[in-house]
Amino acid sequence: MSTVQGLDISACQTSVDFKKVKKAGYSYVILRLNEWDKTKRDIVKDSRFEEYYKAAKAAGLMVGAYYFTYANTVDYVRYEAETAVKWLAGKQFEYPIYYDLERNELFDQGMSVCDQAVKTFCNTLENAGYFAGVYCSTFWYTKCVSKAVRERYACWIADWSSRCSYTGTYGMWQNGTAYVDGVAGAVDHDLCYVDYPARIKAKGLNGFKPESSEKLLDSGSCYKLGETTVGALAVKELLRLAYYKGLISTKVDDDKTYDAETIEAVKELQKKWGYKQTGGAGANFVRRLFEALK
Repeated sequence: MSTVQGLDISACQTSVDFKKVKKAGYSYVILRLNEWDKTKRDIVKDSRFEEYYKAAKAAGLMVGAYYFTYANTVDYVRYEAETAVKWLAGKQFEYPIYYDLERNELFDQGMSVCDQAVKTFCNTLENAGYFAGVYCSTFWYTKCVSKAVRERYACWIADWSSRCSYTGTYGMWQNGTAYVDGVAGAVDHDLCYVDYPARIKAKGLNGFKPESSEKLLDSGSCYKLGETTVGALAVKELLRLAYYKGLISTKVDDDKTYDAETIEAVKELQKKWGYKQTGGAGANFVRRLFEALK
């Protein structure tokens, strides 16, 4: 995958035209999921999250999310993670859901607590069907999270310099801020080196259904073993012509029974065309074979 540019966006960006962002050459946005309500003294959903999610999708941008932790204890991290799962429900994210770790309240408690915090949040997200990762600066991530935990989850590293100094594996790098057409003021700029959309969709995570490892040529009705119809005879006649033209090596007879040889001939073509070998011929198979015989 080539390096692709993205932005991380929150309610702090008071005005965003996502169509202009897309036109400016950005492929994805990572949206902040939460913020702190001083009156309620609790986490609340980012006031622009729903609006920005819909607008980004409508503009053709891919979307991820990050959750800024306000936790002082691992129990509160668990509460944050469970809340995040509720807020993410019903949406699709092509990029990971990141645990944003950057407050001294956890760092000051040392590596053991930070490890537990990361694992608690990310494992809760994974158990709910999400692709989880961690956002952190190079200094604090290296100092306060063990190598084993850092290597366990997708890493979005913050390192505002001309060259990233983080020596571990990372999929995204937040390398500073940028002024982008469509965004009011400076906005955090990111580079991604991993094809997260392909991984996430293939595994059926983040609201997507798993992709089948084999494509079906016909998902509707097909001729099957033992059928004795004029349609079955027509399929066999096309297959006989395919045999004489050298498209297949399986020879079928000229009666109208959809027999074992017919199934083998159909499978041979399905395999050749890159589809699941069901042996059943439907409308798409017939059209595809006709085109091949022209």
